[in-house]
Amino acid sequence: MAIWSCFFLVYIIGYYLIITQPILGEKLLVPPHFQVVNVSSLHPEPHCQSSSTSGQTIRSQKLEIVARYGPCFPNPKTPTSESSQLRNWDQVRVRSINKKHKAQRVPVDNEVNSDHGYYTVKIGLGTPRQDFYLMVDTGSKSTWVHCKSCTKGCKSDKPLFDPSKSSTYTNNTATCNGPFSVRYVDKSSISGTWGCDTLTGDDHDLGAIINFRFGCGQEIDGDFGDASGVFGLGKGESSVTSQIGSAMKMFSYYIPPRSDLKGNLYFGNEARENSNTCSNQFTPLVKDDSVNYYVDLVGISVAGKKLNVSSTIFTSRGTIIDSGTVITRLPQMVYSALRNAFRQSMLTYTLLDEGDEHLDTCYSLEGIEQFLLPEIKFHFGQGSTIDVTLTYQGKIWTPHDNKRSIMCLAFASTKGVTIIGNVQQRGFNVIYDLEGQRIGFGTKCA
Repeated sequence: MAIWSCFFLVYIIGYYLIITQPILGEKLLVPPHFQVVNVSSLHPEPHCQSSSTSGQTIRSQKLEIVARYGPCFPNPKTPTSESSQLRNWDQVRVRSINKKHKAQRVPVDNEVNSDHGYYTVKIGLGTPRQDFYLMVDTGSKSTWVHCKSCTKGCKSDKPLFDPSKSSTYTNNTATCNGPFSVRYVDKSSISGTWGCDTLTGDDHDLGAIINFRFGCGQEIDGDFGDASGVFGLGKGESSVTSQIGSAMKMFSYYIPPRSDLKGNLYFGNEARENSNTCSNQFTPLVKDDSVNYYVDLVGISVAGKKLNVSSTIFTSRGTIIDSGTVITRLPQMVYSALRNAFRQSMLTYTLLDEGDEHLDTCYSLEGIEQFLLPEIKFHFGQGSTIDVTLTYQGKIWTPHDNKRSIMCLAFASTKGVTIIGNVQQRGFNVIYDLEGQRIGFGTKCA
């Protein structure tokens, strides 16, 4: 009987896909809920790649999304795309979100710290257009740029918007008028005046945003990095979403899987048409009065097994989906369960003792060309749930400032609100259907 059991086991194993390990000359067995990852695919190229990525064909894009620290950004500077310095800046934003979250019961004007945002879009303001790279931020309700009239905190190497050179600029109407001021939770700030002008993107007129209202920054207190301002996609009367017209209450973005690739940002009918080419799954937005977008994350699975954690641990503090935060933050109990399950699935690889407070599960990939990675799946919604399987780029972080080949689990713990960062959104067309009050995750786009 034992012999027949052994034959049966061999038969089952043989059913799995077998891939040759190029370095070791061994066979790499691929069980269910795992995938093979080529180490070479984790590292960005030194030059900007085509906009068509991960099987997604970008058709009539409106705005291009590029990483600030990748080769697609003009004159990219340090830190590198996945450095320890960038992770420290990310932690500043997380603290900022949590301070804002705790203060929801008290009316405050402070916004989330955005100065170290990861992704930017190229926009044009004015006639003729003046081009700027602004940080994409679903946690900000205001859009602003540095202006020519800047008197404090201006950098000479940064493009400044010059209202006097635009024939369509105005600041003398009821809407396009008055003092502008944004204070961030980290105590940085920017102030100036409100103005209106034509907003364009990628040399195509956005159409619906002719008299676009934005802040003209004149006094800057704080370091806002290499970008020229913020593109505010959060909720609020001055945000981009409030100005795109009642018939266009939808936007979507595609986060590229690597920093050398471009993504895209669509609005209105373009977002709807582009999203119709994807296999979409939608989950309701949780109604609240903040600038952020809340969803119901109720569970996580690793390698096909759901973590033994109550859904109330997620819902008690809420979950924000955020374009500006890099690494997803989970409640400590959830993160511990996720980390343990991930480590259990990676026993054949060398777990490194080193690490930091943000990334404590890292592996050496020295001498390896391919490795097996367990599936990680998010479960959204109360009652009728949807299951969203992360791309392999959405699960791991490869610190390129380290000369060795290292791969880390791209999650961290938090004592505050759960935040779904942009790493976990890589490879998805994320759809914000504001009229339908829902968020969608699209894959396999045509």
